[in-house]
Amino acid sequence: MRTKKKLKREALEQLKEELLRRDRIVEQYKNKPLPFLRKFGYSFPDKAEQFFNDIYSEKVKRAVIKTCRGGGKTMLAAGLGLAFFLFKKWNVGIVAGSKEQGLRSIEYVQDITGEPEIVDYIPDETKTLVKGRWGNWIKASPASTKAIRGLHARGRGMLLIMDEEAEMEEAIVRSALKIVKDAKPAIIIRLSTFHKIMGTFADLVDNHKKYGYEMYEWDSFDVAEKCTDNCDECLKKYYGTRADIKKLENDFVNTYCQKKAKLGCGWLSIPEIRQAFIESPKEWFEVEDMGWRPSGEGSVLPIDKVKKAFDNDCIEIIPSADSWFGIDWGFKGMTAIASLQRDGKEVQLVDAEKFIEVNLPLIIEYLKGQSEILKTKKVYADSSHPFENSQLKSEGFDVEEVAFGSYKETGAGWLRYIFERELFKAPRHLAEVLKQCINWRRDKNGKIVKKDDHYPDALLAGTKHLEDAQGGIMRIGPNILAKTGSGFMECWNKLSRRE
Repeated sequence: MRTKKKLKREALEQLKEELLRRDRIVEQYKNKPLPFLRKFGYSFPDKAEQFFNDIYSEKVKRAVIKTCRGGGKTMLAAGLGLAFFLFKKWNVGIVAGSKEQGLRSIEYVQDITGEPEIVDYIPDETKTLVKGRWGNWIKASPASTKAIRGLHARGRGMLLIMDEEAEMEEAIVRSALKIVKDAKPAIIIRLSTFHKIMGTFADLVDNHKKYGYEMYEWDSFDVAEKCTDNCDECLKKYYGTRADIKKLENDFVNTYCQKKAKLGCGWLSIPEIRQAFIESPKEWFEVEDMGWRPSGEGSVLPIDKVKKAFDNDCIEIIPSADSWFGIDWGFKGMTAIASLQRDGKEVQLVDAEKFIEVNLPLIIEYLKGQSEILKTKKVYADSSHPFENSQLKSEGFDVEEVAFGSYKETGAGWLRYIFERELFKAPRHLAEVLKQCINWRRDKNGKIVKKDDHYPDALLAGTKHLEDAQGGIMRIGPNILAKTGSGFMECWNKLSRRE
């Protein structure tokens, strides 16, 4: 029977052997981590491998990845994080668009938890923590300032990974970038599918050279399995002799695939990519499967015209102008107020203000101040809040209630019309209004999506003033641009001459 002393000695011998094994692993793979990661199912097609090598060698210190959904960006970033953690002894911070996204990153790391470098795994409500025996760590946090507050390198080398940045608010991104201030050295990777037209990720993609970032991008075909089908009958083989199959086949092969799948050594299924192409709207496929920037298909308003409309230093208030307010009510959400005036043919947004969980008297005070400046008491307000509208009336405002259920498409048509014909102007400092107008979208069934739309709805309510003045001529729904002609323009010109 073994004594306690003997058992202790055996345990120490095993620990010694284990420590030696750890050092051998680090020594063997520290200059070539890819073979180590491949053991655990990591795959590195050419573009992904180039990115990995550039970062791991520290040749590139700032990188942005723009790619498709399922393109392996989270797995690749987690693999990089693991390599920096194991072989360079760096700290690794992963800031994700959601807690689930962050945990997914850690799940990839946990596939290799059998390696002795990872000695602890502590989940809590705001972050996931993996500790190494040198005191270094990997932490994953959801996109919240509270969660990322504790991520500091404290003089150690640090790799910061920002996963699905397009889903993050600007304040979160700015806070996250401060994490590496005390890192020596620091590397930042910002990656996402291009889900939103505006935001910090869109700005980074457009200005990556200016900000000192190297850009990497790949699509579904770059990380797909090898395709052995005949390109001339790529879709016909699976979808028969539909009348439109030749054109679809040409788009799929020449615009999107470009025969890259013939060189495939990745993981995405070509049949699934084909199916997504056949059944998805064009923009959806281009964003989700190609990783491209949203084109604006599905936008309620013309994006280029909206940007142009907001490119003004300021809007001069004209006391004699025809002026009015548009209001979209919301207590737990956001009440948005648009102060509008018409100068000749041009509708101008003089000011816009938001109120979040603010009592009605404060909103009324704001409106009173604006009405003194604009010399108007005319209000077009969301009809879903009768009490608030009644209170405004009792304060002397001339309130017309706008029923969004029946008027929304008409109002959207008005807005699209005046933007298309460059008859709308707004100051550039109203950046949040601009952002919401650009991101205002329709779903695949053509219905306007109810999300972050308070300012557009306030503007939409305000178009009721134009509608009333023209006697309902615009009541033709979302296809207004296709259905208005010289008769409409004659009425519009008459309206613009009214005092």
